[in-house]
Amino acid sequence: MVDETALRNVIGLADACELLASVASFPDEALADALSDGRLVADARSCLEDCGVAPEEVSAVCDPWEKLVGVDCDALLADLKRAYSLLFVRQGGGVAVWPYESPYLHVAAGKRGEPVLFRSAVTLDVERMMSEAGGLPQDARIEPCDSVWSEFTFLSYLLAGEAAALHGGDEGASALSRSRVEAFAESHACYWLPGFFDAVARELPSVATPASVADRFYRGLCLYGSCAMRIVGDAG
Repeated sequence: MVDETALRNVIGLADACELLASVASFPDEALADALSDGRLVADARSCLEDCGVAPEEVSAVCDPWEKLVGVDCDALLADLKRAYSLLFVRQGGGVAVWPYESPYLHVAAGKRGEPVLFRSAVTLDVERMMSEAGGLPQDARIEPCDSVWSEFTFLSYLLAGEAAALHGGDEGASALSRSRVEAFAESHACYWLPGFFDAVARELPSVATPASVADRFYRGLCLYGSCAMRIVGDAG
């Protein structure tokens, strides 16, 4: 017999990770539209509710995105693109916060020299785990697969597989998917993403004024990402 609560929790977490993969990527018109018309925050709330998060925490986590409903799409997109570039793209002083696991850990550890992309031990291990599960991104040869968005996409993929197995009553497939979620979370996602979101929150005052569009969006990203990673860690 299917445990409906467990199934709902897994589906909610898969959807939350898919949403995070989308909002962590470079901002586009679809994101601006979804923020402005309220679809994104409605989806965000629904995901956390399905995960079993308490209503008061759902409201607190989603509040920054709630405040962006009704903002002009063009102005919203322009502000988000500027803030994204200042946070995650190389500027004169370097990259404020690397959105890739290997370079992020390189800097966090205080190592000298330029971080390695693609061929680092960390990136190769992420690639191996994704390949073994059949979830390697198609652009893995031109974009490092240990990006924030790729790792959340992979978590969503694994959790969706677990949900499908639970729904079908396939205990073996469910156990395999769960073990892959736990292994990837322990080795990679939970090892760096909580720190990544903390780092973005610390950098925000230097790239966006308080209560601005960019401040609210990226503060919401940090809150939502931290909440999702806590759930992923607790589920392990």
